Amino acid sequence: MLFNSFAFAIFLPVVFGLYWALGRSRRAQNVFLLVASLFFYGFGGPWFVFLIVLCALTAYIAARVIEDRPESARAALVIGSLIPLAILFVFKYFDFFFDTVDSTLRTLGLPQSEVTLRLALPIGISFFTFQAVGYIVDVHRGRIRAERDLIDFGLFVTLFPQLVAGPIERGDHLLPQLKRRRTLSDADIGAGTFLIVQGFAKKVLIADNLKPIVDTLFDLEGISGPLIVAGLIGFTFQIYGDFSGYSDIARGTARLLGFELLENFHRPYWSRNPSEFWRRWHITLSNWFRDYVYIALGGNRAGPRRVLVNLLATMVLSGLWHGASANFVLWGAFHGLLLVAHRLWRERRPGQPSVLRDTVARAAMFAFTVYGWMLFRITDFDVVRSYTGALLTDLTQGSLALVTLVTLGPYVVVSIIIDIVESRVLPDGVGEPRRHVAVLPYLITLTLLTIFFGAESGGEFIYFKF
Repeated sequence: MLFNSFAFAIFLPVVFGLYWALGRSRRAQNVFLLVASLFFYGFGGPWFVFLIVLCALTAYIAARVIEDRPESARAALVIGSLIPLAILFVFKYFDFFFDTVDSTLRTLGLPQSEVTLRLALPIGISFFTFQAVGYIVDVHRGRIRAERDLIDFGLFVTLFPQLVAGPIERGDHLLPQLKRRRTLSDADIGAGTFLIVQGFAKKVLIADNLKPIVDTLFDLEGISGPLIVAGLIGFTFQIYGDFSGYSDIARGTARLLGFELLENFHRPYWSRNPSEFWRRWHITLSNWFRDYVYIALGGNRAGPRRVLVNLLATMVLSGLWHGASANFVLWGAFHGLLLVAHRLWRERRPGQPSVLRDTVARAAMFAFTVYGWMLFRITDFDVVRSYTGALLTDLTQGSLALVTLVTLGPYVVVSIIIDIVESRVLPDGVGEPRRHVAVLPYLITLTLLTIFFGAESGGEFIYFKF
């Protein structure tokens, strides 16, 4: 079920009303939310509910075995993690893997395997499988206790606001909230409303209006460097509005139900370096790869060269998480190399902070990020190579590019204003919003802009396919 759909406009008020009508019984609320969440997930494909239930049961049983039978803990960790990852591989990477094998065999002049499944990709499969695996590892590391209540744990995996595109929750953050009695506070209403209005503005007003402009530019043949820059800037704010908009709606909806989800975006385009960018962009995924991949590879404990290899390997895997395509691997490697270069630069030229230094650093990091989005969006390597050459050599069509940038301008400006306002109202991204007389007029203005100027049909969120 899409947040920006008529079905959700009916679903949320009904769930909200019935949920709080059960307010005296935490258990009844959790049972109701579990049923509602499974309905939400199965709305577009009922049989996919089986997969998420299988992942939840696997993680639940594996964690119980890890805690209750220490002699079998290692086996439970491996098996419990492999089952969700195997599901993810079959649905998301099976065809990519064998297509790559076939391509290699073809290049070598050998017989091809011609093995294929072409299965439909379940929405959000990368998110709930990673959440389940992270929970199992945390129990094995002794970071959290295994959850004994199957209903509460099932809701931990399936809670509908964050189910299909994150944030990727942690057991030590969400499970305690599921165990306690919840009330609807003024802070919840204020923050929830603020985040939902902001999220819909990002998606419907900004991302969905930028999409046709960006698509038109990248459908052109023989596109020049300035037009590529315009298209990339448009996509930069489109994907940010689309994905952070989803996260805002998810967090706002959860706040109205008495939960506080992890922050997933914290003004990423204001970053001064690659490390800071990944502390601000898709925060829960970045932290997942840091805790369960980078540290598992040795993290900062390894020697200087091994640390750099660990960084690069982690980012390549992060790129592959985004999609079963070579361009995502290339995008991950690009950001991995940026992290490696920044680490080497920081060790040799630490420097002193200054306004000029920060400004230059922010501009440079934004430029690298914009170029990286080309690797993310363009799946054909030959096109990537052509675009890169055009960026360096073809400076024609400047007037058309300028007109395009003027067209993109209002949406970029609104995106920046939203970031600035959020930093004043929710400075830490979570908690109680700051009270200010201008907040209500701001939300009303944003709502009216979204209603009157938002795209009529924006379609699903970009990250649903991941």
